Amino acid sequence: MPNIKNYDTLKVGWTQGRLLASPAGSFIPVNFDNAIFAADSGGYIYKIDPTDGSLISHFYVRRDLSSGVGVSGSYVFVTTTDAHLLAVDKGNGKIKWQAVLPTISLEAPQVAGDFVLVRTNDAQLLAYNVNDGTPVWVYQKPTPPLTLRVTNTFQAIGRDVVAIGLPGGKLTLLNLQTGVPIWENYIAVPEGSTDLDKLTDIGIRPIIDGKMMCVASYNGRIACLDAISSNIIWEKKFSTSYGLAIDEQNVYAVSQDGVIYAFDKATGAQVWQNDTMQYRVLSMPVILGNDILIVDSEGYAHLFNRNNGLEMARIATKLYDGVSYPLVRDNGIVLQSANGAVSLIKNY
Repeated sequence: MPNIKNYDTLKVGWTQGRLLASPAGSFIPVNFDNAIFAADSGGYIYKIDPTDGSLISHFYVRRDLSSGVGVSGSYVFVTTTDAHLLAVDKGNGKIKWQAVLPTISLEAPQVAGDFVLVRTNDAQLLAYNVNDGTPVWVYQKPTPPLTLRVTNTFQAIGRDVVAIGLPGGKLTLLNLQTGVPIWENYIAVPEGSTDLDKLTDIGIRPIIDGKMMCVASYNGRIACLDAISSNIIWEKKFSTSYGLAIDEQNVYAVSQDGVIYAFDKATGAQVWQNDTMQYRVLSMPVILGNDILIVDSEGYAHLFNRNNGLEMARIATKLYDGVSYPLVRDNGIVLQSANGAVSLIKNY
């Protein structure tokens, strides 16, 4: 890792280190009613003050958890290692209802309107009534013999639709009310003679920018589509299981071997690449001010210039061994790490 001069300000606003170690990616902090909710694999749910990281309250549900959290007006949603979805009362920590899942879920539940959505390890996406846990619909397609172990593959968009990336390179947009596909399109087509060669899963959340949707697959392609028609605007060969970031001009991606790229949002032309982090284990990129924030598995937070890819700042944090999908707030980026820290990273 090269030495750099810190041209920009990057700092840790606060860190809450009380959480237990939990698998990176499966546990995601969520903002609701001016508080941050998080959970850990030991069965604890936390309510954190977003201004200073102090602990407002916490509950112990006496279950080992496999993912969390989703949040509604009344409940915090988590999944358990014995394949249950739990609705936990935000006020007293009691389990109000639970639903049996077909298999374990390694992805944090998401709340959209009257539904809580769960993606299980066999690639089923299930919707439950947020108030009583009544099953509403299930979406599933046949899966290849070999698939990635993924933790972020779907994104609820408003109260109308949900986009999900599937094993085998397929991207689907579903009607949130019914679970019926609005469209399906292949981002990457499996090729090769072995199951490993054919591994082209979409292991990241699709991102939306206006009427454009962008996504990428492992051992396949990165692409941007028309979100209404599913027509591909541009695509190119790429491999990643990290997420994407998007702004007014570019799409930012980290390849499977740790090279950071910017692609022109309209055409897909490569704008720049930075290989100084190659072969390090990196987080997905996230927009922070005029730059891009990426955290590596050793806990270093890196800030890259969006225009040319140069590293502008670097600091050490307590976010070790991988971090969650980012929670973007007006005062910075909140991340939860595998070693049990939740931190706010800011650039002012």
